[in-house]
Amino acid sequence: PLSTKETEELFELIGRRKQQGVTIIYISHRLDELYKISDRVTVMRDGKKIITTRIEDVTRQDLIYHMTNRKVEEIEFESTWEKGDVALEAQELCGNGLKDISFKVHRGEILGIGGLLGAGRTELARIIFGADKAESGKIFVHGKQVTIKTPKDAVSFGVAYVPEDRKHHGAILSLPINWNITLPILRRISEKGFLKKKEESIIVENLKNSLRIKAAHMSQNVESLSGGNQQKVVLAKWLASKPSILILDEPTRGVDVGAKQEIYNLIAEIAKQGIAIILISSDMDELLNISDRLMVLREKRIVGFLEKNEFSQNKVLAMASGVY
Repeated sequence: PLSTKETEELFELIGRRKQQGVTIIYISHRLDELYKISDRVTVMRDGKKIITTRIEDVTRQDLIYHMTNRKVEEIEFESTWEKGDVALEAQELCGNGLKDISFKVHRGEILGIGGLLGAGRTELARIIFGADKAESGKIFVHGKQVTIKTPKDAVSFGVAYVPEDRKHHGAILSLPINWNITLPILRRISEKGFLKKKEESIIVENLKNSLRIKAAHMSQNVESLSGGNQQKVVLAKWLASKPSILILDEPTRGVDVGAKQEIYNLIAEIAKQGIAIILISSDMDELLNISDRLMVLREKRIVGFLEKNEFSQNKVLAMASGVY
């Protein structure tokens, strides 16, 4: 993942090579990039070439249709539902290099966290989830101070975390889909050491339908799924735990444009249910489109907050790079 500035430098380099007569094949899920640098575009699906055309002769919606073989609406995200009380509050959190991190996120709110690579976004998520140790500071869940030393503690307080690396930290790829989904709730769906298979099947089937997980059967291994469906399995796993606070770290990294829109719809549905969401993303359009508020980090400190009416890419990048 490149920062916005690094991406621009890459495109300038590509442009110079093009002027020198170099032929470039550029592979990307990001439509904005294709329209920015391509002369022609080829769409592949299921190992076959679907279409090749000049980029100016095809619309974004047509490209999405050819990539997914279905009509997928690119939603303009508008958070109109009512926000509730404070679900999570951090006071002067330190650790993992972070210094004096204080913020609040409300029920039903989507708090975006922006910053350049190395700014401390994932480090903060891991401290809140108990994956890394906090050196000092306080965490409050629904107004009550809690001690989170391990992920088990976090789950017991209703905190769930979808990590940025689903292959190593989000799912056990070599295990079946249904096993992955019910991992956090085995105690809840077991009795005297035996799994309640019927209850497991109901939970898994409901989540499969609500998240539109595409699989021949739920006993197939997660590694056999597409990237988007693997990400949905990780989401399903944590939704099964019925969290009140959900941390999403790069939730659409490495998924195709169709799956990305489906994940955006899921995030909206989750927030409407009153779940507080912390969204970490390197995709600036995603961050600005989905978030209700933005918290910007630089060098592992908070440099400011932005309300929805203050959002702009230039402002976020200026704050993140220290020129604001």
